[in-house]
Amino acid sequence: MYKIILNPFAGKGKAFKYVRTIEDYFKKYNMPYEMVLTDCSRQAIDFAHEAVIQGVENIIAAGGDGTINEVVNGIMKSGYPENVNLGVIPIGGGNDFAKNLDLSHKLRDIIQVIKEHHIQLVDIGQVEDYYFINTLGVGFDAQVAISYTKNKWLNGFPGYMYAVMKALIRKDSYYVTVTINGETFTKDTLFVTVGNGICCGGRFHLTPDAKIDDEEFDFCIIDKLSRRKIFKFIPKAVKGMHTELPVAHLYKGKEILIEAQRDLPLYLDGEIPFIKDRKHIRVEILPHRIRLITPNSNKPRQT
Repeated sequence: MYKIILNPFAGKGKAFKYVRTIEDYFKKYNMPYEMVLTDCSRQAIDFAHEAVIQGVENIIAAGGDGTINEVVNGIMKSGYPENVNLGVIPIGGGNDFAKNLDLSHKLRDIIQVIKEHHIQLVDIGQVEDYYFINTLGVGFDAQVAISYTKNKWLNGFPGYMYAVMKALIRKDSYYVTVTINGETFTKDTLFVTVGNGICCGGRFHLTPDAKIDDEEFDFCIIDKLSRRKIFKFIPKAVKGMHTELPVAHLYKGKEILIEAQRDLPLYLDGEIPFIKDRKHIRVEILPHRIRLITPNSNKPRQT
């Protein structure tokens, strides 16, 4: 049985037009399903939590990165993530998490992958009571994400670039103390990105070497930049070529602590969580916690 949790508002509303097509393919492939549509924020958390408790074996998140995030949180809050498989149908704006999976852009092929049912154990991150499966950001990129969520008309990468322009008007830097792998240092930063996946913001490959199943994060810390240098930084970050710049600092680890004298803006998987302590942000990895349905070519690492 497949429980499809579809957010019709994903991609600034474009996801709704895929409802009938998705149902048609599930019927064509003889895949028994129940579909529910969300109509408000955080409802997918409740739908996913309820599905796990009811014994549903496969939950399909149909929407954008925020929809996937909510479903992951619902699965984790159930207390039984080992009892359910997660599939994704990326029909949102940026669809950043799907870029880790080498999925086709065709719905027919994506649903065929779900039917073939190849399972990969993947990592997730946790900050306080929130979970994320792709990326977490602190600083300027979080300000951009906040601006993007308020934009109701531009979708995907164009919407993200519009949000960048708005964030540049009141560009801040963030003086933070960071602890990774027992090493502590202080920096005046533009942002700190915690990558379980490779991409965020539609096309920005800030942690291009990240793997969703390697039991560690990739961290990208960018020094404070002027507006002019940010404009030069953007095209390199899109291609993942910023890693060679002297302002970019890359690390790997299982946990990071980010501390500051003031509240820090934060986002995860494109969502803005209600973090209790924004001055002391501790993020840890939970290895191999989600049973993800992936293409057969996307094999887990052998150890």
